[in-house]
Amino acid sequence: MKLLTVTYQEIEPKLQTGDILLAHGVAKGSQRIEELEHCPWSHVAMVVRDPDGEALLWESTSLDNLEDTWLHVKKSGPQLVKLRDRLSTDVGNHYDSIFAIRQLQADRTPEMQDLLDRFIEEVHGAVFPDKKRMYWEIIEGKFGITSSFRDFFCSKLLAETYIQLNLLSSTKAPNSYEPRDFTSRHRLSLLGDAKLGEEIYLDASSFRA
Repeated sequence: MKLLTVTYQEIEPKLQTGDILLAHGVAKGSQRIEELEHCPWSHVAMVVRDPDGEALLWESTSLDNLEDTWLHVKKSGPQLVKLRDRLSTDVGNHYDSIFAIRQLQADRTPEMQDLLDRFIEEVHGAVFPDKKRMYWEIIEGKFGITSSFRDFFCSKLLAETYIQLNLLSSTKAPNSYEPRDFTSRHRLSLLGDAKLGEEIYLDASSFRA
């Protein structure tokens, strides 16, 4: 099957808050995650369209190389950064090499934006867990044990964000989710009429610095 691939310039104007970014990592840690998941993706994050129209990325990562657009500091853990900067620096620094977008089909209401703003403010100061803690939280999540908001790994943050936006049921612990759960192969069950489209791959040459 031929993969749908577009340039960043083509997809950027169409991106909306709630769309998902998937990333394939080339570092050893990222490849280990993909091996354990049997999945080509090791990182997942959410697009946020700011009031000025810029495409941002709401993610939790161990990286602290970009300035957070709200806090104006460089930090690991939950952060809101410019999407294009994340893509270009990840490729340039050989962190990630393949990216895909899944567009969310849902109404973007003022209430959704308010819920998102409140959640970002609540967890913005959290940290990224070390590897041992992250794997332990995932195991706990599989047994229905919900971890605290003190730390977030990437898929835990995305799951909890979707829960807070009333897009995803809180039945499953947010720390039970892995990047593969947000791929089209796993058919994530969203609430109401919300749906996620198929993966749209990004041409990495279109956003290199």
